[in-house]
Amino acid sequence: MPYIRRYLLSFLIFAFSLTPCGSLEASSLPWIEHRVNPGDTVETIALNYGIESDSIRKANEIPENEIFLAKPVVLVPRDEKLLVETLAEVRARSSGDTTAGYYLYEEDDDPDSLLEATGAAANQDLTARPGVFALSWPVEGKIYSRFGPRRGRFHAGVDISAPRGTPIKAAAAGTVVRAALRRGYGRTILIDHGNGTMTRYSHCDTMLCKAGDRIGAGQKIGTVGRTGRTTGPHLHFEVIINGRHQNPEKYLPSGNR
Repeated sequence: MPYIRRYLLSFLIFAFSLTPCGSLEASSLPWIEHRVNPGDTVETIALNYGIESDSIRKANEIPENEIFLAKPVVLVPRDEKLLVETLAEVRARSSGDTTAGYYLYEEDDDPDSLLEATGAAANQDLTARPGVFALSWPVEGKIYSRFGPRRGRFHAGVDISAPRGTPIKAAAAGTVVRAALRRGYGRTILIDHGNGTMTRYSHCDTMLCKAGDRIGAGQKIGTVGRTGRTTGPHLHFEVIINGRHQNPEKYLPSGNR
């Protein structure tokens, strides 16, 4: 029994040493913050986190000939695909800034979304109003989180799961109002369709349009990603009519979603 207790204690100490520093919110960041201990090398850190040493070197801009690390902190990408996001944070920190704000906020924590989505008009069926038209599905995938209350908050859109790189298409013709980073939502595209109707596409990996562009219905405007606060690649899709968030499924074709 003493041997088992010692083994469990050793295991817990080892596991804790791999836990990223900071609050629990840090688990949503694309990187793990590793405080360098004496004798640490890129190879030993890579082995501990189960990632390629070359990814750590590239993300932290560590020269190939540097064996023992001079840096007090190394950022380890949580996934090989998150190297670019990690490198962006390393470079931001070198200038006294950080990109963490893009990842540490829930998409349904946005005060504007909450105010609009919880208003009385948010659940109003507007399909009979003049100028409101049917939309097409913006991405091929499965809805895994619907419009409405979620974990004590209000989810102002639908989350459609799809592999990273899946094409995102405009749900209707319109004009791009904004295509930029949005805190918590990552790369986000907002399209105005006229008659008070707008659609929003968030967590994009790439954006293939810019503000002012005229977009045709079904035109490819970006690709699915996991930018912003998200646990995996998906599209967060919103429908906003006269400033109020509506349930997107009311305006989309029915199907096996």
